[in-house]
Amino acid sequence: MSGTIGESRLRRIPRGVWISAAAAVALLLAVSGRYGFHRDELYFIVAGRRIDWGFIDQPPLTPLVARVSESVFGLSPTAIRIFPALTVGVVSVVSAVMARRFGADRAGQVFAAFASGFTGVLLGVGHLLSTAAFDYALWTLGLCFLVLILDGADPRWWLALGATVGVGMQNKYTIGFFAVALLVGLLASDQRHLLASPLPWLGVAIATVIALPNLIWQVTNGWPQIEMADALRTRSDGPLSFVLSQPLLASPPLAIPAGAGLWWLARSDDSRRWRPIPIAYGLLVLTFLATGGKAYYLAPMFSVLHAAGAVWFERLSAGLRRGMMAVAALGAIGSILVALPVLPVEQSGTFDATGEVGETVGWTLLVDDIRSAYDSIPPGERDGAVVFTDSYGEAGAVDVLGRAQGLPAAASGHNNYWLWGPPDSHGPIIGVGSVALLLDSICPDLAEVATLGNPYGVENEVVGKPLLLCLDPHGQLSDIWDEARHFN
Repeated sequence: MSGTIGESRLRRIPRGVWISAAAAVALLLAVSGRYGFHRDELYFIVAGRRIDWGFIDQPPLTPLVARVSESVFGLSPTAIRIFPALTVGVVSVVSAVMARRFGADRAGQVFAAFASGFTGVLLGVGHLLSTAAFDYALWTLGLCFLVLILDGADPRWWLALGATVGVGMQNKYTIGFFAVALLVGLLASDQRHLLASPLPWLGVAIATVIALPNLIWQVTNGWPQIEMADALRTRSDGPLSFVLSQPLLASPPLAIPAGAGLWWLARSDDSRRWRPIPIAYGLLVLTFLATGGKAYYLAPMFSVLHAAGAVWFERLSAGLRRGMMAVAALGAIGSILVALPVLPVEQSGTFDATGEVGETVGWTLLVDDIRSAYDSIPPGERDGAVVFTDSYGEAGAVDVLGRAQGLPAAASGHNNYWLWGPPDSHGPIIGVGSVALLLDSICPDLAEVATLGNPYGVENEVVGKPLLLCLDPHGQLSDIWDEARHFN
């Protein structure tokens, strides 16, 4: 296949690209065991143990990765973060490949790899097992295949692009917006002639076939993703925040080459060839603004912008290039401080603007508190006890970390925990979080036994929640299960 990234072409990738990508992956693995699991990771682990073609809040790919990681590497934060860390290396190398296609030489390719690999939002999502990590890598691969096609490479790359979108649809539905934006970008540019071949449409067919099992699951379960989308829209960042967040997500110094890359793609002498990319970028901005999308939804486009920015970088004078490298290094340091758990846990909130690092703190303490409540139940009454939480994070902590301590299974009305249903239990109920009003009708003796938190002063969704105990319920969770349901 002409134009492929085969063995000979991989050897042409500068050594500095590999070093930069390896450094980013090594950094992520080095800090992967600090603090603890993230609430979403705990949920993905449980979902992976109950793997299906779909879940209330996402397709099955990330839970499947969690299951594979646990089976192959064991159960630890480091074990389940190996694959996300590797996606950062993939993005770094693929960005350099795109930079070469744009015309960048060795220095530019290395710069593209560094700028992409140490982008703040990528380090943040690459640190955790999340749909966002694989979404970022799949968008980047799709963009690379598009760049190859626009540059005249073998048109069979359309099939790879279709397969990438199909796999992406099994991970996060936002890649569907990406695919439509690329199609509109092609139709609105001089490159529309590329769509005259049957191969692009065969790529669409491949994407559809790969995505079909999850779409069938959505249909058979009443399209819960529609309700999820409505819930997420109410938590939108807002138009102004969406726009202003873009340079912050990159780390402001690294937003400079990304902005230069967008300008180059739209205004360079060779821009007609690449015009579908800036058109798609603009359309995605408008789409996410109109639909209330989160600011990070657009972040995977940084990879192609940094690749194009490498051409701008190479055209700087030697002195300005050295200055830009210093600025980029400062941006990388800022990304590391903001996105990764490099500080002592007591200082973790210093740069934690998104709150995601804070959500990795305190889960073992939560389980210890729940265990204390469980131990307070008279031994003869512990059979049939259940832990009922208001969030999948707390439920996941019980099921992942608490079962080894003898805790009963958790139940929750949150997202797919609701779909898994209530336990068949008549025993005591340990309530976690804002569940008092729900339990009131079946627990007349409900008592608050503790207030949850951590000794580090780290703010997260657990801090301040009540821990409740109902020793003599007058009903079961199944009696209130419909009222417990909440998707968000």
